[in-house]
Amino acid sequence: MYLIVGAKGFLGSYLIKNILSMTNDEVVAADVNYVETEKHPRLTWKSCDITDEKDVMALKEYVKDKQNLKVIYLPVFFNVNKNPENDKIAWNVNVLSFARFLDVFDDVSVFYGVSTDMLYKEDRDIPYTEHDEITPMNDYARHKAIEERMLEAKGYNVVRLPVMMGASLSAVKKHFYDDIVSNLQAGKSMEFFTDSWRSMIDFDTVSQTLVRLIETPAAHQYPIVNIAGDEALSKYDFALRLAEKYSLDKNLVVPISMDNDTKIWTEKRPKKILLDNKLVKQILQLNELKIKI
Repeated sequence: MYLIVGAKGFLGSYLIKNILSMTNDEVVAADVNYVETEKHPRLTWKSCDITDEKDVMALKEYVKDKQNLKVIYLPVFFNVNKNPENDKIAWNVNVLSFARFLDVFDDVSVFYGVSTDMLYKEDRDIPYTEHDEITPMNDYARHKAIEERMLEAKGYNVVRLPVMMGASLSAVKKHFYDDIVSNLQAGKSMEFFTDSWRSMIDFDTVSQTLVRLIETPAAHQYPIVNIAGDEALSKYDFALRLAEKYSLDKNLVVPISMDNDTKIWTEKRPKKILLDNKLVKQILQLNELKIKI
């Protein structure tokens, strides 16, 4: 059985889809204030606020007799911006509640948490491997670094991910991917950085690869694995590919430079952060990992 915590997010929705199509397992999808849209005979929705100890204990009680329980943990509070109220919420969600969840779910077969390429703040042409020293670029990344150490201490696993793109599977929540397509279709121009490169990949490929890792016992010996695309892409590159895919006007994709930006990022960010994906390709015997547009 799979337990997906934070299942209503973009990645969670793709994980539900791919676990059901790639395995015969039942899936328990847990989230706070969820709206049950996806239905399947092997899918059960459970309400769980991970900051509420009673909810976490109730979720553990529900799955306590399930054999071979495989947990994928996704909840995160991303908006950490030196706002005292937000910072307190973020610390509670990302660190305190995560620690309690690990303490409660201490005897599962497999447990994978999700981390980020924002653990690195130095520009580098060479992709970062799983063994490179981390230098978190902000408080959100520092929280992820703490989560990684907690997972390692429990003998659990981490996947580090770059920027992810893809059409939302939700009827009520749209992704940046959807905004690009809808704006270009409406003839509205959008600005995109040309000089910020990441190992961009799509939600579908990430979720399929993560399920394959979980279903491959030999993969569990690697505490940290990067799942990332082969290419270094800017959002400008990506938007041009989307425009081409949907036969839209590429002139609406407006190039801008990070050097001239004064409104999108209030803090300086690295231009090139890439993740090395050789390990995951070795484990799963993959020839390539490319973003699907």
